[in-house]
Amino acid sequence: MSCSCCGREWPTVALSSRQDVRLCRGCLESLLGRIGVSSTPTLPVVDVREAAGFYEGAGFGVRIYEGDGSNGFAFVDLDGQSVFDLGAEPGMDPGANRAGCYLVAGDAEAWHGRLDGAGLPVTPVADQPWGMREFTLTDPSGNRIRIGRPT
Repeated sequence: MSCSCCGREWPTVALSSRQDVRLCRGCLESLLGRIGVSSTPTLPVVDVREAAGFYEGAGFGVRIYEGDGSNGFAFVDLDGQSVFDLGAEPGMDPGANRAGCYLVAGDAEAWHGRLDGAGLPVTPVADQPWGMREFTLTDPSGNRIRIGRPT
């Protein structure tokens, strides 16, 4: 369906109070930025190219920034929405890395099945006492991406 705001033919969601008003992810992000804060964390990685390959294998879009020739930074998105960035930390010990982020997803089980099916390192999906059903994906640099939904 087309977005009621921008008119593009993208996946949309209807407003709960107005089923005839549908918005795409880009327009929703724009509105969120106007009323609050939007955040894109930067995760440290030992090797940006290796991390880019890992996240592409997980179904994300990755664009390595090559403006300064160092290949030390990348932008990670999902269906055009910024999710997190990657910053090179070549001397970092992945075993000591405690960085990560949380992705709230409508269907954590589907995400888990897709990532597990791709052979990526994920924990089992489990209900947590803080009210989320979630699992963790760990990248080669030790970043933990928790993916979940409210229970």
